[in-house]
Amino acid sequence: MTFIKNYKALTQCASQIRKDILKILECILNNANPEEAVKRSVSITGNSLVITDITIPLNKIKNIYVVGGGKASYKMAKALTEILGKRIIEGIISVKEAPPSRIGAIKIIKAGHPIPTEKGIEASREVIKITDKAGKDDLIIALISGGGSALLPYPMEDITLSQLQKTNELLLSSGATINEINVVRKHISMIKGGKLSDSAYPAMVISLIISDVIGDDLSSIASGPTSPDNSTYEDAYSILKKFIIDSKVPSPVIETLINGMNGKIPETPILKSKVFSKTHNRIILNNLLALKAGEKEAIDSGYHTLILSSAIEGESKNAGILHAGIAREIASSSNPSKPPSIIFSGGETTVTLGKYSNSQGGPNQECVTGFATKMEISDKTVFLSIDSDGIDGNSKYAGGIIGGGSPTFDNIDLSNALRTHQSTKFLERINGVVLTGETGTNVNDIRILGVGV
Repeated sequence: MTFIKNYKALTQCASQIRKDILKILECILNNANPEEAVKRSVSITGNSLVITDITIPLNKIKNIYVVGGGKASYKMAKALTEILGKRIIEGIISVKEAPPSRIGAIKIIKAGHPIPTEKGIEASREVIKITDKAGKDDLIIALISGGGSALLPYPMEDITLSQLQKTNELLLSSGATINEINVVRKHISMIKGGKLSDSAYPAMVISLIISDVIGDDLSSIASGPTSPDNSTYEDAYSILKKFIIDSKVPSPVIETLINGMNGKIPETPILKSKVFSKTHNRIILNNLLALKAGEKEAIDSGYHTLILSSAIEGESKNAGILHAGIAREIASSSNPSKPPSIIFSGGETTVTLGKYSNSQGGPNQECVTGFATKMEISDKTVFLSIDSDGIDGNSKYAGGIIGGGSPTFDNIDLSNALRTHQSTKFLERINGVVLTGETGTNVNDIRILGVGV
């Protein structure tokens, strides 16, 4: 197993369906490899550079620059350098994990995630320096992936790093969706919400994007540095009020939003802005493509399959309860799929921590715990949920798995584990934590439900 580090422990006394689900997960993670996605999308054919559906004669390009940030951007940069080599004049990307300090001409900066750090601000400034100097005959290739919001922070002038960090912490624990969080981030940033394209104009910008956002909303992936943005300062302020954190957010952040609402700061650029006339955004990998790779593996292994949805959101425990209901119906009526069956789903669920912000767990482990409250666990029923980036919440685990060989947990108070959000402790006790470490990709949550005969 390339990704699942504790595979041996997870398969002790395991049923075949549990082993198969872990094998399918391994297949999904392999197919979500950012390097392969870039190699499928970029090539040099004759005297032309071909990027997805865009063909550019090489003699029309003066300089090629590479910028970007995100959890998958290091592997993306590695693949792009293999293809373009010395044609890349200069580059800078901000990543969470970075073994070397350079890949060819591309400088790699290791910054903080999910809370922004000074290194992220440094990387953002260097990105803008490159885009500012690019001319009309230059090409900027932006490598954008999930995590880019934190890794490319660059707050507005009057907002300090500590104030930005505090705002991010409040948003992440508020129960807000990733889209709502990013609306706020875009309006207190110098690089998000299309502002990278604004800086780069009149150079051509081609963004290669790995989506970690439900529905692949370009304006929300890494807070949309090269995407038009229809949200406003008023929207951002309303989100803080909706989740009752406006009184806790540092005052310079509130003042920035109010100044924007009063027209003292320009809004983020919208679609009709001239800056997007030379920007091309292309999604090269997303949650649905990853789930389809898993479905093919499941079919090859003899299962009936169904991709339920790649767009499930809401409270994690409720998503788990939903999947328990599906499992019961499959077992009793072969609906919506006949056993042996593998059901796939994805998306991005959340946990509202409230006063339990110091608890240990994550959305995917809580999803599995929610499943356990409504399902009699047996060798025939297995449920797995992980974060594809390998880190679920504030734990060291990718997520959790239950059934198909799980120890009994009759003496564990599951309702208390959910109430206090201590999902890690519960899953550790039943050999149900999935350990991968950083996977180098990020395509949302991956859930696999198996029901045997």
